[in-house]
Amino acid sequence: MTWLQPTNENEAQRLKNLRDIRGPLIIWMIMLGFMAIYVVNSIPNSASLRSAIRPELIKVQYPYRPIWVLLAVATLIGAIWIGPWLYTHHHWLLIGCPMILIWIYAGFLSRSMPVLMVGTYPIFMIESILGYHNSKRVMACLTIFYSIMWATYTVIVGWAQGLMVLASFVFLMAIVFYYWRFYQHQIQERERVENLYAELQLAYKQVEASTVRAERQRVARELHDTLTQGLAGVVMQLEAAEGFLEQGNADRAEEIITTSMSTARDALHESRITLTDLRSTTEESLPARLQLVAEAIRKNYQVNTTIQLNDIPDYSPSQLTEITRIVTESLTNVAKHAQTDQAVISGTLHDDIFKLKIIDFGTGFDTHDKKTLKKAGHYGLQGIYERADRLNGVITVISAIGEGTTVTLTLPADRKELAE
Repeated sequence: MTWLQPTNENEAQRLKNLRDIRGPLIIWMIMLGFMAIYVVNSIPNSASLRSAIRPELIKVQYPYRPIWVLLAVATLIGAIWIGPWLYTHHHWLLIGCPMILIWIYAGFLSRSMPVLMVGTYPIFMIESILGYHNSKRVMACLTIFYSIMWATYTVIVGWAQGLMVLASFVFLMAIVFYYWRFYQHQIQERERVENLYAELQLAYKQVEASTVRAERQRVARELHDTLTQGLAGVVMQLEAAEGFLEQGNADRAEEIITTSMSTARDALHESRITLTDLRSTTEESLPARLQLVAEAIRKNYQVNTTIQLNDIPDYSPSQLTEITRIVTESLTNVAKHAQTDQAVISGTLHDDIFKLKIIDFGTGFDTHDKKTLKKAGHYGLQGIYERADRLNGVITVISAIGEGTTVTLTLPADRKELAE
């Protein structure tokens, strides 16, 4: 019977559900046992009517009937407890084994038959819902089985008592149907959530792959702009120096070699800064990232940086990366042009506005003199402005000759992911 078989992916979950439900079902069976004993001791004997239609299969004396009821309840509890084990061997045993016991006990515990019939019906229906993939068919078979038991009982005791049992039976059927609908709704919701989770996992992997590609392209681009171009310049200068040496112009060759050495050092320093920037993307907090940048600037340019950060917004990794690069470019400008060995990074948060300042006490420059800017190499500020724009922020540069420079990044405290 393949319709009893659950799907492979749900097998473990169904077993877990069957194990979890055993406790409540056993408590229900214990209550059922007390009710059955009460019925055995309180309902008048109807043996004459019963014997006229169908004799008892086993004659049970009155004093021993409660013991037989307890035995019946105990064996049914045992069947419920080992239900998951029976289920793993043959799925039909989960319901088949206790149903055989019910049929046997109904033969010689006729007075307790309505209690056993009405009381065990919801138990096996719940197990059917939890244990079988096509629970509708199993529930239909159980309902037919219990209907046959009810019809037999009605023939024995009469329509009046049979209708009373039927009313209880229908009431429990309504409860079971409601539980089944609720459970099916939960299953559908769980499948919907699982499908959504799978889609999110796929989207995350795609975003992660795209981020890795974008980061590789960025690193390749920055290494090309620093190390590759720097080495190309050194090679060209050394070739020129070689030509001057062949011409016997040693002084000019020495001058070019000195310049190429300086170019090589600058390329090495910038490459180290680029690699530090790459390392900083693995850090989760802004202070940790800025500490790495400050340490790289100190080692490469002998500029000591003091970091003073108070409240820091909960920025996304992409936002932290852009902020770190702004600080890196600003400190690099300080090291190259400010002629100072001290810098300060300070950050404050007020009214959901975060301000990050990079301050130096160097030579400064005239922010209105474009010739001076170009000569000093400060057109590197253009990259800083572009990064601030990606953050929906603003860059403010305040500088004066002999008074140092302050670069201020002002941006909202909102967390968001930046497009690559």
